Amino acid sequence: MSSFVLKFKTGRFVWTGLVTGYFLIFFTNFFQDAVPGQAVIPTIFAYLFVLWLALEYYFGSPFFQSGVVEPNPWLRALFAFFVYPYFAYLGADFIWWRWTQIPIPASLSGIIGLAVCGLGVYLRLATLFALLGIVQTKSGGAELLIPAKKFLGLKWQRFCRHPRYLAILIELFGSALVFNSYGGLILLLILGLPLVILQVRYEERVLRNQMKTDYERYCQTVPLLVPKLGPGQG
Repeated sequence: MSSFVLKFKTGRFVWTGLVTGYFLIFFTNFFQDAVPGQAVIPTIFAYLFVLWLALEYYFGSPFFQSGVVEPNPWLRALFAFFVYPYFAYLGADFIWWRWTQIPIPASLSGIIGLAVCGLGVYLRLATLFALLGIVQTKSGGAELLIPAKKFLGLKWQRFCRHPRYLAILIELFGSALVFNSYGGLILLLILGLPLVILQVRYEERVLRNQMKTDYERYCQTVPLLVPKLGPGQG
């Protein structure tokens, strides 16, 4: 699993605050200069995105993986090669290129996108804090572990087996709407979704190996990525 930060660290907190402040100022000025008549929605999105990343960073969680198991370095790098150019494309298409803009008012898609992205951020942070609440330190060392039964009994784990990856997909979908880009939606479908599924499949193998029969039984009742909603959930 990832090396979550469970105790307050002054230096890390100060550094996170300084970097966060820098990026908030940067994106405020950037969007005001680049799209002065349409800066409000992209700026709110940037604030939401930066503050989310700041919390993930401070608590030692990988930005675009679950943190439940140690990420595969190759899959992590591969996803990074997708996601950062993805955001660059969304911004460039919205500001300069206008190649794949959805033919509806940008403010309408932007507001919807903010709501969707906010849902994804909420799910990422809710699942992060739930994990932090059950992580334990092995006696006699600094290694962290997640108790299987507590993990499988978490609220969000009853909706789907990988809610933190579901949250990433929701965030990326909302981001494309914020920037009114159907090109972003296409990229998410043909590249982003398969890359997320690759990471999910990798973590499935690790979790089955670590949690044995507990995870096998869990898999029989809880779906992989698409939530099962209904009377049985609660």
